[in-house]
Amino acid sequence: MSDKEGLVSLTRSFFSKHWGSEAPLPQWDFSWEWRGPVPNYLVGGVYALLKGDEVLYVGLGNSRGGGIYQDRGISRRLMAHVIKAAPSGSSKDSILRERWEAVGVTRVATLGFTKELNYLAPALEDFLIGKLNPPENSVKRQNT
Repeated sequence: MSDKEGLVSLTRSFFSKHWGSEAPLPQWDFSWEWRGPVPNYLVGGVYALLKGDEVLYVGLGNSRGGGIYQDRGISRRLMAHVIKAAPSGSSKDSILRERWEAVGVTRVATLGFTKELNYLAPALEDFLIGKLNPPENSVKRQNT
């Protein structure tokens, strides 16, 4: 169940237990093609790194930041630890950092929260890591 389908299904399960808002449920966005900003770049939330449809890593992008980048937790985290600017002349705007390229990441997915509901992001990350047991989440991964 550590695939894209499991990620979406478990996220729905989490929200069925913890969503008390009338706001629409946040949805995973798998559409990014390494050009332009990552989806949900203006907010905090959770991201997943996939190899094909296999979930390799689930992370939290929840920092509040400051200045002109306040509340851009997902983009701040990805730019600091996962992606970097592509070299000049590339067909992409961003490329993976070496650590993630080495394990075969092919896709970055994001799920963003509004500022008022962003406190749920750490709980969702912890829930997904515990249920999916992604191979690259060595620090938070639970033994199964």
